[in-house]
Amino acid sequence: MNGVVFTETLRRGWRGMIYWGVGFGLYGLMIMMIVKDANILKQYAEISKALPPALLQLFGGDAASMATPEGFLAYGYFGYLLLIFAIYAILSGLNITANDEDAGIMDVVLSLPLPRWRLVIEKFLAYTVLILGIVALSYGGLLIGAQFSALKIDSSRLFQATINIIPSMLLILGFTALVGTVFRSKGTATAVAAFFVVGSYVLNFLGLAASGTFIDALKSLSFFTYYDHQGVILHGLSTGNVVLLLVVAVICAGTAIWTFQRRDVGI
Repeated sequence: MNGVVFTETLRRGWRGMIYWGVGFGLYGLMIMMIVKDANILKQYAEISKALPPALLQLFGGDAASMATPEGFLAYGYFGYLLLIFAIYAILSGLNITANDEDAGIMDVVLSLPLPRWRLVIEKFLAYTVLILGIVALSYGGLLIGAQFSALKIDSSRLFQATINIIPSMLLILGFTALVGTVFRSKGTATAVAAFFVVGSYVLNFLGLAASGTFIDALKSLSFFTYYDHQGVILHGLSTGNVVLLLVVAVICAGTAIWTFQRRDVGI
């Protein structure tokens, strides 16, 4: 039975990977091609000065950075990408155990000669592959758009900014898998996972809006802080942030296995 769950999950999920990947790719293509003249960014920066500083910091820094191709892309694409992509990660995390248990078929699945730990690991790895496929397709859209855009961005920085989303996605996937094994109710697991993502987003936003305050210190609890899309596209990947997010993702997945091994399955 080795690998059967992995391959079956890929078989069921590859179409969704294509749809999500093409969607993000088209979004990136549109953002890249929307700027026909690099001088437009200067006008865009002037308009941005009227926005609240906290909003600028959250999505793209200050007005000066918005006048650069990297700053514009950080604001128009990478600033929103993780929040939207999180929907896929939550849905995938629920598919690891919660959906089958909610449908009352998990007992049938576990009647097969398949250890519980292998079920969780193989599904987690399969969704990791699907996430990588979506990221690759989205990067393809950015590359195609770059050929017809006035935005001139270093290809290595564009690549780093794109793969930077992977650790955060795996964290959301692992956390959702964990709450799916902790709570018997799929609705409760969904609500907790959504609260985790939205709460992290809001905490990061408030920390940026209240720089130098107690709330600013609390934003370190938000994984959006370590996503740091603007910093990555301007300065490159932060190894420390990537390692931290991946370690927490592995801890969540490992705890999900431990929890699922030790409780009764709903039927």
